[in-house]
Amino acid sequence: MNPFFSFRMIGILNNRISNLFLSLLLIAFTNCRLSNEKSPYHFISVLPFFNRLATANTNGTNGTNGTTGTGDASSQTTIGISYSGSSYDFLMGATVTSLTPTVNGTITNCISNPSLPTGLSLNSTTCAISGTPTIWQQTVNYAITASNSSASATTPIGISITSDGSSWTARTLPSSSDWYSVTFGNGVFVAVAGGVNPSTVAATSTDGINWTARTLPVSVRWSSVTFGNGLFVAVSTNGSNVAASSPDGINWTARTLPSSQNWFSVTYGNGRFVTVGNTSNVSAYSNDGINWTSSTLPSSSQWAAVTYGNGIYAAIASGPSTVAASSPDGITWTARTMPSSSGWYSMAFGNGRFVANASGPSNASAYSSDGINWTGSTLPSSQSWSSTCYGNGVFFAVATSSSVGATSLNGISWTARAMPSVTNWYSVAFGLSRFVAIALTSNNAASSP
Repeated sequence: MNPFFSFRMIGILNNRISNLFLSLLLIAFTNCRLSNEKSPYHFISVLPFFNRLATANTNGTNGTNGTTGTGDASSQTTIGISYSGSSYDFLMGATVTSLTPTVNGTITNCISNPSLPTGLSLNSTTCAISGTPTIWQQTVNYAITASNSSASATTPIGISITSDGSSWTARTLPSSSDWYSVTFGNGVFVAVAGGVNPSTVAATSTDGINWTARTLPVSVRWSSVTFGNGLFVAVSTNGSNVAASSPDGINWTARTLPSSQNWFSVTYGNGRFVTVGNTSNVSAYSNDGINWTSSTLPSSSQWAAVTYGNGIYAAIASGPSTVAASSPDGITWTARTMPSSSGWYSMAFGNGRFVANASGPSNASAYSSDGINWTGSTLPSSQSWSSTCYGNGVFFAVATSSSVGATSLNGISWTARAMPSVTNWYSVAFGLSRFVAIALTSNNAASSP
C-alpha cells in the first residue's frame, strides 16, 4: 500500500475521530510494528495536528449569570437563560404584565419546578412570567428550565406574593396591655406597650402571627419603636428621658435621651435615628441608637410623627394644626405647612412619596414627594386614624375605636378595608410580605393575611 495514499486517506477523516482510534489507523496504514521502530515516513509526527482538529469542536457550558445547561455545541444548540433579578415580590391581586428573561439560543419548551404561584403563568417558548397572583406567600424558590430538542438550561428565581391589605385575620398578643407601637426588622416584628400606663411589656414575632412576651428594661410609657442598622430602638413619653435598644427585640438595654420630654415618635434613615418630642420644640438624633444629641424643631408643637425618605426627614404635628417640618440631616429643621388644619398624627414613606393621615376624627390625608410641599387628599371616612405604613406598593392606615382600615396604591386614592374586630387599632407595620396591626388596651392583633 502506498503510504502517501494512506496519508491522503487520513486527511479526509472526520476531525471528531478520537485520538486513540486515529493513532491505531496510522499504525495500521504505515505497517509500524508494536515496538520502538519508527516508520520511515514518520507519519506519527502529524498526530498533534490531528489532535487539534479533533478537539476544536467540543461541548461547551451553557447559560449565563449562574445558569446551568447541557447541549451539543457542534450543532450550535446551546441555551442560556437569565432574569434581570434573582428574586421578585409581586403584589397580590396586581397584574404582572411580563417578566421576560434574556435568552441565548432557541427555546421550544419552558417549565417551572415547582409550579408558579396561583395566577401566574410561564410562557412555554419565551419563559416570560405574567398574570395576576391571587394567593399570599413568602419567598419560594423556583427552577426555571428552558430547553429544545438538543439542549437545556436552568436558572433559579425567588418569588413572594405580598398582601394587598384587603383581608385580615385576628391574632392574639401575649397579654392585654396598652400596645402602642409595632415595627419590623431583621426578620422579626417587635411591639412595645405602655403608651397609656407605664409598662415593661414587649413582644416579638417571627411570622406576625404567633407572639412571645419580652421585657423592656424600665417601666415607662413606651410610645414608639423603630429598626435601623441592625438595632431596634424604643423611646418613651410622659416627661421621660428613657430610651432602649436591642439587637434582636428580646434583650434590651436602657439608654438616656438628652432631656425629659414627651418623646412620641422615632425613625431611622441615612445612618441616623431621629426622635421628636410632643408639646415641645425638642428633637434628638443618634448615629448608633445609644448616644443621643439634642436638636431643635422650628416651633413648640404637638409633634406626633417623624419619618425618613428620599433624603429627607419629615415631621408633622397634631393639634389640629398646619405645622410640619423637614430636615436633610435630622439636625437642622425648616418649618413647612400642611394643606389643612388637622390633627396630623401618622406618616409613612413609600414609592417616592410621603403620606400623612390625620386623627380627630377626620378624613384628612396629604402627600408630598419631597417632605416640603404637601397636597391634600381624602380618606374613605372620618375616623381617628392612628397609624400609617407602607409595604411593597401599598399604603395601609388603621383607626382606633373601629374595625376600619384603608389601603392606597399611590397615597392619594384610598379604599376602605375591614379589620377583624372593633377595637383600638393603634399601630401597623409591614414585613415578611404581610401587614401586622396591634391594638391598645387589649391583647388584640391582626395580620394580613
